[in-house]
Amino acid sequence: MINRDTAQLMIEEMKNELEMQKKLLDKRDREIEELNRRLDETASGQGLDCEARPADSRNGLDMVYKIVSGLEKYTTEEVLFYAAPTLASLMDTKDVAVYMVVNRDYARLFSATSQKARTLGNSIEYSSMDDLYSTLKAGQTYINVKMDADLPLMAGGVYAEDELQVILMLWGLPQQEMKQSTANRLTAATVLVQNAVLRAKRYMSSYRRRNHMEGTNVLNEEAFTSLVKTFLEAKAKGLTECALAEIVMGYQDYETISSKIACNIRQTDYMGIMDGGKLYILLSNTDIKNAGVVKDRLLRLGYQSILKETLV
Repeated sequence: MINRDTAQLMIEEMKNELEMQKKLLDKRDREIEELNRRLDETASGQGLDCEARPADSRNGLDMVYKIVSGLEKYTTEEVLFYAAPTLASLMDTKDVAVYMVVNRDYARLFSATSQKARTLGNSIEYSSMDDLYSTLKAGQTYINVKMDADLPLMAGGVYAEDELQVILMLWGLPQQEMKQSTANRLTAATVLVQNAVLRAKRYMSSYRRRNHMEGTNVLNEEAFTSLVKTFLEAKAKGLTECALAEIVMGYQDYETISSKIACNIRQTDYMGIMDGGKLYILLSNTDIKNAGVVKDRLLRLGYQSILKETLV
């Protein structure tokens, strides 16, 4: 049974979400105008007037909007995974990565469409990437004009209240596509995906609080099972890596165990109940080999664990 404080918190969150949705809807007209301007700049940069543009250029906005609206078919927690292939389709590349900003210096990989898009690793100090950082900080689209092998060819930022929240990175673009018109297209695409991405980021940030077992940081069975399935489906499509660690509970309850191991897992990992009361850890962006590090860490705390790649 939900207590009064929890109910009040849920009501406040619903009010805030409704207010946020209203603001997002109010911004839609301005976004469409911005997209039209960007697409006009792209066409004029190619020396085309409105009447001379090919049909696919004149209808570019419709095409972009149609593709991005496909994100609406996914649940909120799925959007951050499928933003990567959506952007890959929009930008005609196979190599896209979505990084979630953790703080003013670091960002963590959330999803990627290829091994090439994972070359920077699971965690990046983006503030040390001078040109990329200064460009994104200024709210502009980054173009790797120096062809620095250690950086993506292009990158765009998703912002909330002028703060960088998500970094979208692209590789695999032909050299002839490294121009301002392509950057304009990325900016237009980013404008279209930003609302869905920001909504998903906020949703995931409060996922534990909204679905925890009271008095713990452990997700309830329904919420955790749904989240695990989402990660595993994304993994099957090559969009992320993840692994499961089942804790051998013995005679201890999940409240006791979770309180002891909470400080020894990453902020991006999740603890939850599954399989009728068993305690699991969902290790995000971790393959089964690297999950062995977590297994050893848990063992030092006195807990054995069983690593799994699937729910079977």
